[in-house]
Amino acid sequence: MSSLSNEAFSACLTARELEILAFVARGLSAKQIAQRVSIAPRTVERHIENTRLKVRARNRAHLVTRAIASGLLKVSGEHETRTIPGSAKTSTTSMITMPELKASIK
Repeated sequence: MSSLSNEAFSACLTARELEILAFVARGLSAKQIAQRVSIAPRTVERHIENTRLKVRARNRAHLVTRAIASGLLKVSGEHETRTIPGSAKTSTTSMITMPELKASIK
């Protein structure tokens, strides 16, 4: 399997695909992402599928793994705590960020 660099990933992904990828990495559903960026959930699913195909990932988890491994997404040492709706439980996850991209984005 070939390894893609940050520049190779960013050169083939649109700005919207990069934005959607960051939300996917945070664990948001297509519906949740759609609400945040004001587009239809089906459009979000299409962006995710296009991104997955461009980086040759098998599924969403593999997509995020490849993006982190390439340096396109970064897992910081900071953590985010969220309350789970409908319960008193909380969930703690690592923060996902997008480092500054050197290559131009389409």
